[in-house]
Amino acid sequence: MRKLCRFLKLLVISALFIVITGCSNEESVKNEELKQENKQKEQNKQALIAIRDAAEKGQLPNQQWEVGETPFRTVQEQLGEADKIERDSNGIYAMYEKQQLKLRLTENNQVYTLRSLDSTVDDITLSQTEEVLGTADELVVEEGKPAFVYELNDEYQLTIIFSTSEKSGIIEEVAVVHKPSVEVQNVLQKMMLDEKLGQLLLIGVQGPQLDSVAKTLIQDKHVGGIILFKRNFESVSQSLDLINDLKQANTNADTPLFISADEEGGRVTRLPKALVKTPSNRKIGHVENGKYAYDVGELIGRKMSAFGLNMDFAPVLDVDSNPNNPVIGDRSYGADVQLVSKAGIQQANGMMSQHVIPVVKHFPGHGDTSVDSHIDLPVIKHNKERLQKVELPPFKRAIDGGVKAVMVGHLIVEAYDPKIPASFSKKIIQDLLRDELQFDGVVITDDLVMGAVGKNYAIGEAAVRSIQAGGDILLVGHNYTPVNEILTALQKAIDEGTLTEKRINESVERILLLKQQYQINDVQKDKVDVEKLNRQTMELIKKIEARN
Repeated sequence: MRKLCRFLKLLVISALFIVITGCSNEESVKNEELKQENKQKEQNKQALIAIRDAAEKGQLPNQQWEVGETPFRTVQEQLGEADKIERDSNGIYAMYEKQQLKLRLTENNQVYTLRSLDSTVDDITLSQTEEVLGTADELVVEEGKPAFVYELNDEYQLTIIFSTSEKSGIIEEVAVVHKPSVEVQNVLQKMMLDEKLGQLLLIGVQGPQLDSVAKTLIQDKHVGGIILFKRNFESVSQSLDLINDLKQANTNADTPLFISADEEGGRVTRLPKALVKTPSNRKIGHVENGKYAYDVGELIGRKMSAFGLNMDFAPVLDVDSNPNNPVIGDRSYGADVQLVSKAGIQQANGMMSQHVIPVVKHFPGHGDTSVDSHIDLPVIKHNKERLQKVELPPFKRAIDGGVKAVMVGHLIVEAYDPKIPASFSKKIIQDLLRDELQFDGVVITDDLVMGAVGKNYAIGEAAVRSIQAGGDILLVGHNYTPVNEILTALQKAIDEGTLTEKRINESVERILLLKQQYQINDVQKDKVDVEKLNRQTMELIKKIEARN
């Protein structure tokens, strides 16, 4: 009996041990599972944060391309030719199947959307995404699938596409979008050809009031911009009325007007006489290596913005290397290349701070000429080595500094194109300016009614050749007749196939993007505080003169 009791006791103890051990093992397994679950949850959280952080810079994780900035050719150089490139109702897209990468492209082959499936996020659920990134700004449907849209900043948007709209739905794709490019594409897709052609023109108004012809060109021909000269500025109130009338005439248009002038400072000023002139570039250049260039640019921008102007054909980046030059002179900062480069970008930055578009000029350099292009066609005979040391560096510095508009001069530059003026030379606009100097902004001709063009070419021919060469905006500052001649010539070139609508789209896209980037609008101004602007100008003049 005693042996039986001992046996039963041992049996109970063994059973208890087994139960306790089993429970312990089960608890251990549960703990390990919970640990792994928390680890995976943390990994998912970090993956989502990485996606958001990259998207805020226009990128996707583990990819160096930036939407809105990266040319498609850069992607091609790294990944090779795309498996598919097609055009649909939203524009152009390219696909790399192996990399599970889809790209949306602008008319100029810039990447504006990156869409990919990252293996690090393919098990993250909709509920986890909401938990980490918060409630989406918008819920949309992308190719039949539910998607969260997060508005990250003014530039970029993050879209996350899920398998289903259930909380358990998992991420299928992630996309980062350059919002300004999307807005431009939406406008471009709706435009008729005549509207696109109008955007290529920037025209002058013939007097101090808006006349019926100019109004018709704005409303019926859809011209994209206006340039004003001294003849247009008689008084402060009259000038304000004219600019407001121009904007009012454009009220029904989908795109606002560039309203511009040559406000360089010094002897080239267009604003009313009631405003004190800002100093010339030469005076700026004389003071401590252009120390006040930014301040002058900011002041010019403030003056122009006060009147509702949004584009300035300045600063002049010509190096004053020829004392016999009849047209540049004190419009240049000086003969020192580094000074011109530094002061030029500083003055441009000052203008940009006031949301005024600086148009640097006269590419590829008008400094060493002895002929005024207003009268006839100058010829620059220097070799490429000299041009790359003297004439080109100020423009390169400006381009690298973010300037998005360049005026090309009516010049023969023999080293690059011995026969065709720079303003409609493919070798200079496309090969040199766009390809070599990597300029992706808007190219504007100098005035097509200048003697350099008129004595040698029909204006319609010059206009077509400029667009064919890669130019974007045709400047016609004087007389309305050439405007219609140019529009007729452009339409004829398209009809005959010597100019394509795709090529027109490339220019219009750049123009619309520039207007979008600078938030150009047709909002009218009520008044100009002349006293304040003059006080600020006099204070700056005193500083500059004290150091001269």
